[in-house]
Amino acid sequence: MKDAIASLLDQQAQCVLATQGEPELGLHLMAYAFSKDLDQIYIASLGHTYKVENIRSHSHVTLLWDNRTGNNTDHIQGLAISAFGNAIELDGEPAIKAAKLLGERNTSLEKLLTTNNVVIFAINIDRYQWVKGYSEVVTYRPVKSVD
Repeated sequence: MKDAIASLLDQQAQCVLATQGEPELGLHLMAYAFSKDLDQIYIASLGHTYKVENIRSHSHVTLLWDNRTGNNTDHIQGLAISAFGNAIELDGEPAIKAAKLLGERNTSLEKLLTTNNVVIFAINIDRYQWVKGYSEVVTYRPVKSVD
C-alpha cells in the first residue's frame, strides 16, 4: 500500500488541504512535498493567509489527492487518498530542509520559498485512507521516521 500511495502522491502536483476555520472548513489547493516514509507532508504559504491562521488555531488537517478524469468511469475506477494529520510550523534547519524538498518538487515555488513572509509546515501523518470506486477502502499508517 505504501508504494501505491507514494506513486499517486508523486504523480500529482497539488493536493487539497482542509483546515478548520471559524465557523466553516477552509479548502486550499496546495503544492506539497513528502517524506520517503510518507510520515510527513510539507507545505508552504505566505504567513498572513486564512489557511495559516486556521492551522495555527486548529492544527489537525486533512489532505486529499485523487486521479479523477472527469468521466463516469471515475465512479468505479476513481481513486481518492485522504491523509489525516497534525500540522506543525517549522523553523530553523527543519524549515530549510522542507523548503529544499518543496523547491525541488515544485520549481514554481521559488519566489514563495524565498519570501520573508513564508511559513512552512510539516504535517505529521497519522493515517492515509485509500478509496477506490464505491467499495474498496484501505487504511495505511506510515511508520514514523526516526531522525
